[in-house]
Amino acid sequence: MGPVQVWSFVNGGWKPGDLAFADSRWFDLEAPPDGELEALGERFHLHHLAIEDCRSTKLHAPKIDDFGGYLFIVIHVPAAASAEFVEMEELDIFLAPGTLITYRDRAVREVGHVHEMLRNGMTMRPGTDGLLYEIMDRAVDALLPEVEAIGNRLDELHDLVLEEPGDTRSHDIVSLRAHAGRVRRLLTPQLAVVQRLSRGEFTEVGEHNRVYFRDIYDHLVRIDLALENLREDAEVVLSTYLAQVNNRMSEVMKVLSVVAAIALPATVISGIFGTNFDNVPGLHSNWGFAVMMSAMGGLMGGMALFFRRRGWW
Repeated sequence: MGPVQVWSFVNGGWKPGDLAFADSRWFDLEAPPDGELEALGERFHLHHLAIEDCRSTKLHAPKIDDFGGYLFIVIHVPAAASAEFVEMEELDIFLAPGTLITYRDRAVREVGHVHEMLRNGMTMRPGTDGLLYEIMDRAVDALLPEVEAIGNRLDELHDLVLEEPGDTRSHDIVSLRAHAGRVRRLLTPQLAVVQRLSRGEFTEVGEHNRVYFRDIYDHLVRIDLALENLREDAEVVLSTYLAQVNNRMSEVMKVLSVVAAIALPATVISGIFGTNFDNVPGLHSNWGFAVMMSAMGGLMGGMALFFRRRGWW
């Protein structure tokens, strides 16, 4: 692509790029203080509703608003902060011929990668729409390993469930399933955004770059299908976990039932000899207690042997 003048607002100040004369300008703002985005809005006649969306702390769904001379685009990309689960960050974009403005509340790795590529003079797609493609393409590609990591974690949980289900397994499985669902709900409307950019609906996206946005769309479809498969796999793992738990519970109940059955004769005999009647046989015999205990032990031992031979013990 042709030279790009890059202005980055990072750590409380503007950092200009090296190119004084350029075909395109890119203003990149990362958590700027009040007034900086508004100043750009006045300079480039940005609509105040779009500025409010950028400044809002609420998460907006991916969308495209056509304001005539420029497009306002909202997408979600992986945040730079490392975490157990992929964290999505809202990236607000103003796209006009010759001018690109990006705004986010925290660091995004892929935006930094594009900065580095420009500094190193690497070949990129022409125009600000080509620059937007480079950012979105890297952001979407960064999601693939994140989704694979979720799948690998789910496979690990499946293996652990088959070995020995733990008390926290169900929580981990449900958390992975819920996280995959949240990411998918964010990316589903983004499919429509990329599709609109690729089909020639907007003059801000040149014909020579539309096919590349279609490539991003194909990658998003793959990610969407992978996330849906993850949710289905999580259901299978959770079902396996619950089946394992039920099997263990059945084993415990079987043992308790056998113990209760073995103790039943002793309970009956002790109950009979504990009745308040004076003429119970053997009550006044010196051998009565021994006979009672022998009967209890014999019955219990016989039942235990019977259960053992039947495979119940």
